[in-house]
Amino acid sequence: MRKLLIVLIIGMITTQCLIAVASEENVNTITQKITITAMDNYLSVIEELTVQGDSNESLDEITVWIQNGADNIEILINSNPPDSISHNDSEYICNISSLGIIKEDSNQIYISYELAKNAIFSKKIVRPTNSISVKFEDDEILTGTNLAVGTIINLELYESTEAPLNWFIAILTILLLILIVVLALYLLKNRRTVKTKESVSDSEELLNTKKTLLMSLLKDIEKQHRANQISDDTYHKLKERYKQEAVEAMKKLEDMK
Repeated sequence: MRKLLIVLIIGMITTQCLIAVASEENVNTITQKITITAMDNYLSVIEELTVQGDSNESLDEITVWIQNGADNIEILINSNPPDSISHNDSEYICNISSLGIIKEDSNQIYISYELAKNAIFSKKIVRPTNSISVKFEDDEILTGTNLAVGTIINLELYESTEAPLNWFIAILTILLLILIVVLALYLLKNRRTVKTKESVSDSEELLNTKKTLLMSLLKDIEKQHRANQISDDTYHKLKERYKQEAVEAMKKLEDMK
């Protein structure tokens, strides 16, 4: 299951700004449900808010917060689009004066938008919020209650796959690979030199003697195997080894003749 790194940062904006937002709307967010779904090339985000005030005054504008980088933004108030939307950075101020909304009524806000697939999801609370929940791919990854204005939520939905490069280990690995290659070349060269010396020094008499001894060894291990004095595994290994050496000796004898 994917790991979710959740960072909840509570930070207060300037007191003047907070008072301005609160007095502008004089409503609270009763519930805020956020659903994030991973699509092929982007994240689909849907927010459903219930807001309500404590007076029978009309609600002429309402503010929602959508992080930078969002595309295809749609905002509906009680299933109706706002008269107009202006935004300052991530704050979207919706003019809803023609909708005849009363503050003390339970009003529904629907917001949908798209984010980059690797984006860190962010949310800033712009009005007192009684309850908030965030779901990602049907898993509830965050719940909160009684959040103050200015609270900031950051959710890293995917665990980072980029590990910091350890240069010391990388250099050590490269040097080790170079050493292995050099050693392999040295051993290969030595092996060829030894084989050349052996082929020069092998006489016909030596090869005949070697062949005779190897054939004798093959017969001997065959007897020991039949008598259950050596295991099948040992028998097959020895037989293969001595047989190969005997074949090589016979080939050299044929070449001499």
